[in-house]
Amino acid sequence: MHEISREDLPAIRPLFFRLEKTHALAQAARVGGLPVRVFADDSSKPSAGVIVYQSRILCGGTGVNRRLVKALGDWFDAELIPAHLHLGNDAFLICFSDNEWKTALEEMFKPYKIIHGQRQYYEVNDFQPAAPSSMPKGYSIHAVTQEFLSSGLKGMETIREEMCSERLSVDDFLENSFGVCPVYDGEIAGWCMSEYNIESRCEIGIATLEKHQRQGIATLATKYFLVEAWQRGYTHVGWDCWKSNIASGATARKAGMTLVDEYPAMVVVLERDASQS
Repeated sequence: MHEISREDLPAIRPLFFRLEKTHALAQAARVGGLPVRVFADDSSKPSAGVIVYQSRILCGGTGVNRRLVKALGDWFDAELIPAHLHLGNDAFLICFSDNEWKTALEEMFKPYKIIHGQRQYYEVNDFQPAAPSSMPKGYSIHAVTQEFLSSGLKGMETIREEMCSERLSVDDFLENSFGVCPVYDGEIAGWCMSEYNIESRCEIGIATLEKHQRQGIATLATKYFLVEAWQRGYTHVGWDCWKSNIASGATARKAGMTLVDEYPAMVVVLERDASQS
């Protein structure tokens, strides 16, 4: 197994062609927009490889072999999983290019709990969003800025945590990402923030706190987000969610996004599966 340097990243791009369409992370890895780690079976003529960033892992290529799987498994056990748990994270989302990887990953993570599912990717391209409707009575929408973070609103710590879920720090987020937050009665009601910003593309990370759901808040926040994205020069915005999350998919469609792909994925929960002991 070889860790791929930034200079050698162009050589691994063909491994992730199938994933790049639905994962801005793959494009960011290629362009160098995020501090990802990339591994492959060969640095000059790779046939299989992985991109690792935070809690997300992308597996591409069709040349999966036992040596690569063994080396990756050893690295995960020795370095990645302990570091992940140290940060308080307990799961990985893993996406892969074909069933060859699926089989290898099941073997690699056999001691852990594995959850399989289908994900959906929505997007909007080359858009000019219309001005969104006003927020419901009592709600306001705010851009995520340093001033906003210093406002003393209830629930701000959750926003800071969300900002660091994909970026390395709050400052990193403020410099390279953007977002909006609905607010009600001095309290954070949710958020809609950019993820995997690279060139003119980004994806959306969104949530609405439970007591503020079913009022159209998420749809309106997304529309405000798209206005902000367009003003910043983003022409390709993606939305990635589980197919089983009916509400999320409905919100994406209401905000004007189109379903372009469905693909398999797995969550590896970092707790030992009792059935495997």
